[in-house]
Amino acid sequence: MKKTGIFNSEISRIIARLGHKDKIAIVDMGFPIPNCVERIDIVLDYGKPTFEEVLKVILKELKVEGIVIAKESSKAFEQIFRKNIPEVEIKKVTHEELKAAIKEVVAVIRTGDVTPYSNAILISGVIF
Repeated sequence: MKKTGIFNSEISRIIARLGHKDKIAIVDMGFPIPNCVERIDIVLDYGKPTFEEVLKVILKELKVEGIVIAKESSKAFEQIFRKNIPEVEIKKVTHEELKAAIKEVVAVIRTGDVTPYSNAILISGVIF
């Protein structure tokens, strides 16, 4: 049995396969996920798990060099990234542009978060 890291086998598999500049998304409960993208649904209940809870676990294993969020996102949402990965550049696009960009990610992790615009694309970095 695995001793540490991400225990969700689907998320662990995806992160292990990511290369430099590959993208993975973490989205809220209502985000429209296209059928052409792998969906990893971890919704447990209304509001659970939260975006930030999922992000913190992902960051244990994934080097992130960039983030894309919607301009419509709250300042509190942006602060989640400033607190957890302060060195990372945050690019802001419209919510419509973010939805279109989702087609370019390797996978989408759907959380139970119900905070409007709690969606982000994480761009994989390199560890050397």
